[in-house]
Amino acid sequence: MPTLVLAATAYLALAMLLVVVVDNLVAFFFREKSAAISVRRSALERIVAVSRRYGRK
Repeated sequence: MPTLVLAATAYLALAMLLVVVVDNLVAFFFREKSAAISVRRSALERIVAVSRRYGRK
């Protein structure tokens, strides 16, 4: 029984490692720099607008 638990844990750990590696490879080959920057910029603009609105009151 302990061998089965150890084997199952090792299998799940290797599966998670494989998922992380594949995810990083996909992110490396299919980068979207312009979309990420525009999302960050628009979020920053919203934060500044809200802070200005509440700063006036």
